[in-house]
Order: sequence, then structure tokens, then C-alpha cells
Amino acid sequence: MPESGFSVLFVCTGNICRSAMAERLLAARIGAPGIVTVSSAGTRAVVGRGISSLTRPRVRAFGGDPDGFAATQLTEAAIARADLILGMAQEHATRVTELDPGAFRRTFTLLEFARSLHASAIDGDGVDGHGIGGDAGDPERWRAVTERAVDARRRGLVPPRADDDIADPYGRPEEAFDEMARRLVPAIDLLAGRPVAAR
Repeated sequence: MPESGFSVLFVCTGNICRSAMAERLLAARIGAPGIVTVSSAGTRAVVGRGISSLTRPRVRAFGGDPDGFAATQLTEAAIARADLILGMAQEHATRVTELDPGAFRRTFTLLEFARSLHASAIDGDGVDGHGIGGDAGDPERWRAVTERAVDARRRGLVPPRADDDIADPYGRPEEAFDEMARRLVPAIDLLAGRPVAAR
């Protein structure tokens, strides 16, 4: 990425459900492609596959476009290009840092990152607890919120929680996909600066 830009990378296992949905929803909320870019990858990606058939309607329902997606494998090069890396579960964040230990500072689970922003709001550094505000297409805004999350983690405001993991719905009933969306969408809205319901 150019120094002036910002890149968000979502990571899950197969890259056809959780991280794919996160990518497409955040990209839609940012708007026209620009200097803030969004991508996703899988630790064991089903390379080349589109978004899963049960994820596609949920992507559409929450304002994203599932068309034209192709799953990709997580690589050291992809990690190196990303300014912020968000795993769907702790195992994905761990795999990122196994591939590139230097990426730890900018690697979180999605829900840990969202909790970090709420924690920094409570601690009084100006983040609105109902949304972090600002232009989601502004790289400086992303750098600022990433630093807030890094600082919140450093100060112990966001201790690890087992329920930060978003369960893989693949191969499970439709209710599992609904649960994925229920947990994922508010976090994406928070990242994008949209108001979200209190949780």
C-alpha cells in the first residue's frame, strides 16, 4: 500500500463465509474504491470459490455485493500489505502472527477490535460509543482508530474473551449463518462509523 493509503484484511478459514462477508460489507460501507482498501483471505482457503450459497443472501440483506468474489489463501505478502488485520476467531489472528510475528501490533480479532473502540470511548478519548464517526474512506481516520485499539490493548482495557470468536457456519444449518451475521454486522457498522445498537 502507498503510505497515504490504508488496507484492511479480514481472515477466516475457508474465505467463503465470515471473512468474505466482512470484506463485502465493509467495502460497501466505505463506498467507491479509493485509498482505503478492503480484502480477505483464508488460512485454509477454498481458493477460487465464490461466497457460499448461504452467505450470499445475508451479504445482500446487509447491503453488500457477493458477486465477483474469489477466495484467496492467506500469505505473508498479503499480511505485509495490510495496515489492519482482523481475524474472525483467535486461531486466525494467531496464524497471522505465526506467518509474520511483526504483524502482532496490527492484528486483532474483529470483535476484540470493536471492543477496543468501545473501551477507549469509555476511557474518555473521544470515540462515540454508538459509532466511531468520521469518513470511512479517510486513511487518517483508520490510522487513528487502529492506534486507539492498540493503546486499549496495551493498557489492558480489552482482556481476551473466548466469545470474541465468530463461529464458522460452513456446513451447518441456516441458523448458524444468521448467528454469524448477528455478531459480525454490528462490528462492521462500528468500524464504518455507522451508529450501532448498544450490546
